[in-house]
Amino acid sequence: MNAILPSAAAAAPADIEAFRQHVRAWLRANLPEDLVRRNRTAVHPTRDDMLAISAILARNGWSVPGWPVEEGGTGWTPMQRYVFEAELVAAGAPTNNIQGVSLVGPVIAKFGTPEQKRRFLPDIREGRVYWAQGFSEPGAGSDLASLRTRAVREGDVYVVNGQKIWNSHSHFSDWIFCLTRTDPEAKPQKGISFLLIDLRSPGVTVRPIRSIDGGESLCEVFFDNVRVPVDNLVGEENRGWDYAKWLLGAERVATANVPRNKRNLELLKEMARAERRWGRPLAENADLRRRIAEVEIDLIALEEAVMQALGEDIDDPALPSVLKLEGTRIQQEILRLMVETLGSYGAAFCPEPKDRDGAYLPGLPHAHDAVADFLFMRAATIYGGSSEVQRNILARLLLRGEVASRAPAGEERRMLAESAAAFARRHDGFGNLKKRPPTRGNLRQTLAAFADMGWTGLGVPEAAGGYGGSAADIAVVAAELGRGLVHEPFIGCVVAPAALLAAAGAHELAASLVSGETVFAVAHDEPEARGKTEWVTTRARRDGDGWRLDGFKCMVTGAVAADAFLVSARTAGADGDRAGLSLFRVPAGAPGLTVKAYRTIDNQQVADLVLEGVRPGAGALVGAEGGTFAALDAMMTRVIMVACADAVGAMEQALWTTRDYLRARRQFGQALADFQALQHRLADMYVELELARASLAHGLAALELDDAERRRALVSASKARIGRAAFWVGAQGIQLHGGMGMTEECVIGHYFRRLKVFDTLYGDSHHHACVWMEMNDLRRAAA
Repeated sequence: MNAILPSAAAAAPADIEAFRQHVRAWLRANLPEDLVRRNRTAVHPTRDDMLAISAILARNGWSVPGWPVEEGGTGWTPMQRYVFEAELVAAGAPTNNIQGVSLVGPVIAKFGTPEQKRRFLPDIREGRVYWAQGFSEPGAGSDLASLRTRAVREGDVYVVNGQKIWNSHSHFSDWIFCLTRTDPEAKPQKGISFLLIDLRSPGVTVRPIRSIDGGESLCEVFFDNVRVPVDNLVGEENRGWDYAKWLLGAERVATANVPRNKRNLELLKEMARAERRWGRPLAENADLRRRIAEVEIDLIALEEAVMQALGEDIDDPALPSVLKLEGTRIQQEILRLMVETLGSYGAAFCPEPKDRDGAYLPGLPHAHDAVADFLFMRAATIYGGSSEVQRNILARLLLRGEVASRAPAGEERRMLAESAAAFARRHDGFGNLKKRPPTRGNLRQTLAAFADMGWTGLGVPEAAGGYGGSAADIAVVAAELGRGLVHEPFIGCVVAPAALLAAAGAHELAASLVSGETVFAVAHDEPEARGKTEWVTTRARRDGDGWRLDGFKCMVTGAVAADAFLVSARTAGADGDRAGLSLFRVPAGAPGLTVKAYRTIDNQQVADLVLEGVRPGAGALVGAEGGTFAALDAMMTRVIMVACADAVGAMEQALWTTRDYLRARRQFGQALADFQALQHRLADMYVELELARASLAHGLAALELDDAERRRALVSASKARIGRAAFWVGAQGIQLHGGMGMTEECVIGHYFRRLKVFDTLYGDSHHHACVWMEMNDLRRAAA
């Protein structure tokens, strides 16, 4: 299982992997076993343990990696810092004093005076002083600018009065950094200052708040005429909001919480193997295995989104909200599944063992804090800006046009995208539905245009007359064709045969495809296969010096335009096996071949092929007899990822189309875009699009792997995730268009149909989730 599930550095350069191993070895040698034992699943780590981890890391100069080097920072890249944090979580280290290390420390380092740096930073760095955050108030939670805590200057001090709430660990903190209102007449975000307050000061009262899990980590803090030296003001008076925004925006990926989600996912798998139902391990339950597979697939996409944010110069103001929404959703889903595995014991109140000295704890050991974590983490979608606020932010960015399409990386791919987009505009797929029927002549004319533009040679080796390039290059073209609703068979008559012929070493046939001399269509799918590459029942038997083919093929894209078909058939081996698969070139007019054409719901022309005693000739065999599975597998993985790119392009255009409709359409005297419920649906469409983009990038990278099993698994993960997203985005597009979305004249319905066809072809999202599940089987891992 772990050999297939990629780590954060699955495609990372060697120096990152070496860095990971170095960190892992140091932690293994230096983390005390009792510290790890207490905190591997702790819901509420203690003050001593959270300060201890900083002290331990400080011995190696690692306690504040994100700080400036002159203040003790490591100078690591964002990717190195991410790997470091992930290894800490995996090793079972407690969280550090986040409020000190990750929040107030960086603010003091950047905006504080030299004296403040000397006074406060060493104690944070060495794990000697614990800090709390004082931002939220009873009337100013997510709406932070509405805070009322006042700080009135009197000579050399500020007199602070007010109340803060939901402050983590204030009951055992030494200091608190607060946003206070110093100019009540200024606009809400302009009259706020950033103060450092000693919690032992007279007039400070801290009251712990017991949360629904039975723990005490949240507090409310009251300030009654608390006198704070002016020297404790960070930066300039009335500019505290600027410093808070910098603080909250400095780390864009932490809200995704990927390392902790990965750790909890592994704990979930361990629980599924340990718990039993009806005399069998729960890991053998097909429904639970599928649900774990789906959340694992979601986590892969989320981590890829984080990797892109760390490794690329992406200036996307929507990204933090996307990562928080998806990260917290996954977090809560994993914890919910953990509690479900406990069966009846999932109803038992079972806090951490250290709070129950010697008391009876029901269930297996892993139950001791699972329910408490499940309860406490209901807050994940509330703190740091609730999910509803994040959707408000996303909707505002979308409706104001502050989020746009993302150009491919690299000048050559940008030029390729521009040429494909220009072709799609000229072709006018939606407008041509009635004007230009998909006859054989019209389809061949478009396929000739593909050859003229050089697209037939993409991904084909130069030795076969192609232009080289990767699947990622082909995906750039496919995304624009999907965006433009081009219905002509780019995948069926260009991508699929090119990949198959190249993998089979049929260079002469590949060259005729590249030049446009021959139009090929791949006839591989069969009704019972449902996405399984090796399921081929069509038979090929020797007939003199040639072959006889009998069988049935379905959903052959571009069949009406083809000069020849590339037909997979079984020459030896049992049905469903990988051995004995062969490939044949069958002329379109071969006796015994019947082509039954029809169209898909998104207006693609396809056909079923009936082969009854078809004799394609002595030279029909392509490649080695019985050795075609690897070529078919390489073709299918490439085709799937190019289809994913087409779907992402269509999803993106469906989103922008829906956004523009909400802006323009009025109801009850106002624009549809003014209704919050519709704004939130639009925001969720964008989240799905972003995760689909990330999953596309991950799957395309997987095509470069030498390990065919791992490649196949990761491609299935991408198809499953993008398939779910595609259907959901298309369906929401219709819903937000209302009755207009149900009409043939409205383009959104055509995007929905295209996306539904994508989810259906080459194995639907359920099939590919099952492929991932089988390749990462919990039962096999247990063995």
